Amino acid sequence: MELTLVSYNIHSGIGTDGFFDLERVGEVLRDIDADIIALQEVGDYRGVTPREDQPEHLAAMLGLHMAFGPNVVREGRRYGNAILSRLPIRQSHNYDLSVGRREPRGALRCDLDIGGGRLLHVFCLHLGLGIRERRRQESLLLSSDILRDSVQREPVVVCGDFNYLGPGAVRGLARQAIHDVALELDVSVRTYPSRYPLLRLDRVYVDTGIKPLSIRAHQTDLSELASDHLPLVMRFRTQLETQASSAAPVQLIG
Repeated sequence: MELTLVSYNIHSGIGTDGFFDLERVGEVLRDIDADIIALQEVGDYRGVTPREDQPEHLAAMLGLHMAFGPNVVREGRRYGNAILSRLPIRQSHNYDLSVGRREPRGALRCDLDIGGGRLLHVFCLHLGLGIRERRRQESLLLSSDILRDSVQREPVVVCGDFNYLGPGAVRGLARQAIHDVALELDVSVRTYPSRYPLLRLDRVYVDTGIKPLSIRAHQTDLSELASDHLPLVMRFRTQLETQASSAAPVQLIG
């Protein structure tokens, strides 16, 4: 099975021109035509934008299944990560990655039905700005009740805005079990800022159940305008037989 996944920080629908326009975000996503859409900075708890139903509205625009993981809820307004999917969402869970008094952060997990009784586990996350904060969040993400015990035999994708400034791999995240797709394919995919992308803040990691075919930034006139991040697009193939036949469970570095 070949699928397309996009990871996209939509900046609450506020574009690089300073205007809120969720329709532009929807048009960018419609142009990419991905099977799985992992979104960060969805919603607005500060009351800056007029829409309180951003994830539901995008899902309705695109005709996709949706799960939302709010990390902040204030006076009825929500803010967090969302996953939209053509594949049925069998279950979802939002994991708290908040550290101290820093901005609340989380990782949204969706178990997607890829047929044959098998699932694809997709994690959409947005890590913090500080190095120590991110190290703690990496440790939380890799704890037994989030990844190690919950996804042993089925393919895993971990994607989102890692806020990691270096061009190399996030060393604390994984060493063997999950790996950076851009580094594996030996391509430099910079997504921030959208008009003049210099930094590789957005990443996709996969385990051995996924065969990456390509990864790219979706840079068009509209995507440069719709958000301060460019969408990161991966084309991949699931390797169910390889994953299922492995006798050893997935090993993750905590």
